[in-house]
Amino acid sequence: MGMIHCEYARLAADDFDKARTDLTWALEHIDELAGEWVQMDLPAQEARYFSIGTVWGPLHTALLVHGKMPVDPVQGGAALGSTDGIKPVRYLGPEDVEKAAAFLGGTSFDALAPLADAALVCDEDVCPNPDEHVAEVDAARLAEAYGELAAFYGAAAKAGDAVVLMLN
Repeated sequence: MGMIHCEYARLAADDFDKARTDLTWALEHIDELAGEWVQMDLPAQEARYFSIGTVWGPLHTALLVHGKMPVDPVQGGAALGSTDGIKPVRYLGPEDVEKAAAFLGGTSFDALAPLADAALVCDEDVCPNPDEHVAEVDAARLAEAYGELAAFYGAAAKAGDAVVLMLN
């Protein structure tokens, strides 16, 4: 199995409403946003699509061990639908995006860094061999991803957007 990436897309209110009723349209729209992100190389706070790459497992673990998240900004939310991805596509509505942004913006990465553990990367269905992910607990990589994730959610919350979460 190849390396699994955690990806996010911001959806404005109208697009979010349409996405919840038409998964095919939603996935096509998200693909368009991904293409824009790749072509334009936008910083997280300006992007409508974003990926934390392969560090999502240790980052998610650190957030779960920390235990004070009001919502899970890495793999939480409600199911949008099944796709060819690793798990069903999920979403956080605008209210949950605000909660996630407040938590990420108000929680220092320094409080999370000691909680990242390659042995606890994720469940066996997704990552059966944690030894493959040791490099992903590198503090600099995790800190950068965390800062970008906080910026992405902060911009989404400011705009009143929903966020779609995907493992691919």
